[in-house]
Amino acid sequence: MPCAGVQCRDVNPDDDGDSMRLSEVFEAGGIIVAPPWRTFEEAVHGMVTQLTASGRLDLALREEAVRAICEREATCSTAMVEIGVSIPHARLKGIRGLAATFATSPTAVYLETAGVPIRIMVLVLSAPELAGQHLHFLAKISMLLQSESVRQTLLNVSDSAAALAFLRAHEG
Repeated sequence: MPCAGVQCRDVNPDDDGDSMRLSEVFEAGGIIVAPPWRTFEEAVHGMVTQLTASGRLDLALREEAVRAICEREATCSTAMVEIGVSIPHARLKGIRGLAATFATSPTAVYLETAGVPIRIMVLVLSAPELAGQHLHFLAKISMLLQSESVRQTLLNVSDSAAALAFLRAHEG
């Protein structure tokens, strides 16, 4: 699968994930600033569409990816409402490696139950055999987004290039 003009690196199943750079994953999958969505379902559809447009997810897997994310989220929400972040994720047969996309909005990417705004959302998909790398990626992005200053900067970026530059400068 092509990666829309950027270098994509498949994840080695034997790699523990330490060498995986967040910026590389988001550069390949895309960063969306101030999307028009209002619901979780709209956000998932929009972000999965971004992954197909960037070449990180085969179009034939699009609906299956949306279903897997929504089912996983219905079982156990990934929304951290106290900080306005959500990291829905699923493992999906047929996907190559690990793919993720990032959305940020100063108002809301979507509204959680009772109208609580989720202002940063990271959607992650990976192949089932990459459980360790999947969890490592989730831990890396979760740790980064625990920082109030990181979140505030990402909420105020003007475009995806600025968000990507900030992520590059702040990843370990």
